[in-house]
Amino acid sequence: MNRIWNKYMTVATTSQHPYYPLDVKLSGEYVENDWSVSYLITAFGALWTLLLGVTLVAVRRVNHRLSAKDQGLVLWFVLSTGMAVVRFNSVAAGSIHIFFEGYFIYNHARMASMQDFFGQLWKEYALSDSRYMSSDPFLLTIEFWTIILWGPLSYVAAILIVKDSPFRHSVQALVSTGEFYGNLLYLLTSLLDEKLSGISYYRPEPFYFWVYFVLMNSIWLFVPAYCLYDSVMASARSFVAARSIERGSHRKKIR
Repeated sequence: MNRIWNKYMTVATTSQHPYYPLDVKLSGEYVENDWSVSYLITAFGALWTLLLGVTLVAVRRVNHRLSAKDQGLVLWFVLSTGMAVVRFNSVAAGSIHIFFEGYFIYNHARMASMQDFFGQLWKEYALSDSRYMSSDPFLLTIEFWTIILWGPLSYVAAILIVKDSPFRHSVQALVSTGEFYGNLLYLLTSLLDEKLSGISYYRPEPFYFWVYFVLMNSIWLFVPAYCLYDSVMASARSFVAARSIERGSHRKKIR
């Protein structure tokens, strides 16, 4: 243990960044954030609140009969794909899957030096997972497909819920399965690297692991799992109802 600690202390004296492992090679020259953590989190939360508030008002105007549960699911899927407008290299774009993760894909090769709002957010979160600062191939792959598939389909799912479309649960189940599976892979690859190779991507302070890495990412496990369960049960009820109608029609024909 002392040998490992001494190794980290030696690297720490020459390291110019706060990420772990301390000898990780960053994508671009590291520039320290000049906005406080409280400001970044408050501003990001305000964007979410504005996005969800506008969405909720619009949903209630379009379909005032929508249940509270379905309104919540619409907010979830809109949050996943998003309609928040922000400055992105002079291009207006939206959201968690499409914008926020799209920002990472677009800027991954220079992420450590980014000083705009979303760049500083990524650098703060990367204290719990430095792979976002090193153009990790796995993250680039899974984030790319998240942007291409789950982002747009999340928006489609929200529209189908509002319209009470018969295709709603098929798309909801598809998106939720993809989100759950992708996030599970994301979490397990980090944990297994630490278990099997001794490589830890998060700082030693418990806050970064339990709050940033575990708590924040658990949302993308539990909510998609619930959405998938909701769709499976709805599909099962539909099959039961269809069979009852079919059997009733068959009895009438016999008579």
